Amino acid sequence: QQPKEQKKTKGKSESSNEENANEPQTNGQHGAGWSVLLKNPKSKNAERRKAATEVDEPSKSEKRKGKKRKADDGNGKSDETVDDAGSQKHQKKVKPNETVTVNGTKKQSENSSPSEHPKSNGSEKKDKTTNAKVKPVSLREKLVESLKGSRFRFINEQLYKIPGQEAKKMFQEDPASFEAYHDGYRQQVEQWPMNPLDRMIKSILKMPKDTIIADFGCGEAKLAASVPNKVYSLDLVANHNGVIACDMANTPLESNFVNVVVFCLSLMGTNLVDFLLEANRVLKVGGIMKIAEVASRFENVNEFVNNVKKCGFQLQTKDLKHKLFSFFIFKKDRTVIKGSTKIKQFSLKPCLYKKR
Repeated sequence: QQPKEQKKTKGKSESSNEENANEPQTNGQHGAGWSVLLKNPKSKNAERRKAATEVDEPSKSEKRKGKKRKADDGNGKSDETVDDAGSQKHQKKVKPNETVTVNGTKKQSENSSPSEHPKSNGSEKKDKTTNAKVKPVSLREKLVESLKGSRFRFINEQLYKIPGQEAKKMFQEDPASFEAYHDGYRQQVEQWPMNPLDRMIKSILKMPKDTIIADFGCGEAKLAASVPNKVYSLDLVANHNGVIACDMANTPLESNFVNVVVFCLSLMGTNLVDFLLEANRVLKVGGIMKIAEVASRFENVNEFVNNVKKCGFQLQTKDLKHKLFSFFIFKKDRTVIKGSTKIKQFSLKPCLYKKR
């Protein structure tokens, strides 16, 4: 009977323990195999405590990675994070754009260098500039540019086939054609690896300031605007202030008056002898004549030099090293009066620009 009573007593105590699992034990000792069953909280306070616990406690994956992190603010300072117990821990550097847990709340790190964001700060401006450069060209603009190029090529070809006097008459009757020619010429110059006029300007800047210069075929009179010397700018049409409109075979300049004559890409037409004799007339004895021309226009350089000598000049230097242009410097050694000797007219090959 005693064992049965002990079993009943033991059974009652176990059931009593299961029903009163949350009550503290008086003696602090438990039998073998003792366990506690927690009941599901039903009260509102229990639900609130559970929700607060879930918010405050980080996830297991975050615990494995580390409970403590810091975000670098880019200025050498760091933000300290606090774990779920509220204690301040050691600092750990956070990579840019890494998620940081602070008090159970995930925050995105805003610290990053400009190099890690290619479209921020200066890079963004660069992208905008690049996009601004790429502008669609309308069909109308293409047609206008094509017509301009065609007109330039036509006028350019005519200038090589007629004497200077007829060229002057052509531009007088149609002044707009002179502007169209120089607009097209300006576009061609931009495509060259060098502008021979710049070389002329550099050489003249080394001369004394009292040197008087005559620019035959000045175009937009860039030479006169680039040097402190007195420059007489001569061309078929006076489209700029200070330009003297005239035929280069018959200028209004006095004889034996200037120190330097410049022909920069202006030996056009079929009567070059007349241009050279006019240059001889206005130059002082010992004066200098500078010539720059497209290299492909010369079939025979020596023949060209001999023809210039017949007009009262001696060759000083020639530079044929450049692939696109040839440069000559002649010195006036005597005066040759027009009509005093018979010099056969000559011309250079036309410089025809290809359609682009």
